[in-house]
Amino acid sequence: MPLTICNWKHGKRWVYSITYDEALVELHKFAVPIHEEYGIPGHVEAVAGHIGEVRNIGNSSYNGFRHMSGEEMRDLIARGWGVGNHSWSHQNIAPDMVDRELRQAREVLEEAIDGPVDLYCSPGNNTNMADHVLAACRDYGYLGAMSLTDALNRPGGELFWLNRTALHDHYYEPFHSEFDPYRNIRHAQEDGGWVIDYCHCPLEEPVHPNKDCSEAQLRRRFETVLSEGGDVWCAVPEEALFYHLTRRHTQIETLADTPEEKRYRLTLNGLSDRVTCRTLTLDTEIPAPWCRNPVVSVNGKSRPATLLKPGILRVTVDIENGMELGFSG
Repeated sequence: MPLTICNWKHGKRWVYSITYDEALVELHKFAVPIHEEYGIPGHVEAVAGHIGEVRNIGNSSYNGFRHMSGEEMRDLIARGWGVGNHSWSHQNIAPDMVDRELRQAREVLEEAIDGPVDLYCSPGNNTNMADHVLAACRDYGYLGAMSLTDALNRPGGELFWLNRTALHDHYYEPFHSEFDPYRNIRHAQEDGGWVIDYCHCPLEEPVHPNKDCSEAQLRRRFETVLSEGGDVWCAVPEEALFYHLTRRHTQIETLADTPEEKRYRLTLNGLSDRVTCRTLTLDTEIPAPWCRNPVVSVNGKSRPATLLKPGILRVTVDIENGMELGFSG
């Protein structure tokens, strides 16, 4: 087996993320403590034109709730969370609105959180995943876009149509349903996929049962992900996105393949500068005698690796353009 890149970091079987549309301040009371208890990071989708303001958008069920301020979002980032752009106004984005909704909104968010915003999250419904919106996302340098389609994301999938699973008390008619804490977990395990849950602001009771879950349901979802999920990587969407992109843009060149040494050069081809975490997990086959005391080197410097099973070595490294990775025994 040549040197191969694992589908997910640390060779995990599947990935779990969770997002909260609107970035409402009540998350600090009702959701953040549950995240802290279970060690699962979260992600808020902020409406840039309403940062720190009381929500007043159309006939929204969340009118009267307050959007987080920059300081409150920075507190989440310090806890390992992420922030995405949920547009400037939460309206349907016409072609002449993309500059304000995508470029200006991101600039305002980045200033508020003092950090990058790499993900766009469609407000309302998939109308805001229209071709002109996604084209603008690419032009403005976003790394991905999140939809409202309930499906898995897969290692080779489209990053400008990321699917999200509705973590809601029940669905709109005519597709009546009930809350399912197991939703898409087995599917993700079997296909090696990535589940991105979405809801809004879980309280004691859902604000809108077709758009949200309760805090008790959120807790049960986390318990189920960790108890039934097995070999799962819990990550903010940017982490999984960075891994996706680094894997896609890494080329492997074999420099030596002898009974004494295996050595490879890794080259990054066209990877965006916005990908700030470039860590990959790689597997390679080694001769049986090397398994007793395997030696791994990165640019000539030794580092630890894991003997995954007899004859297979696994290493997780930060990728640099032109780096050399060597194995011996």
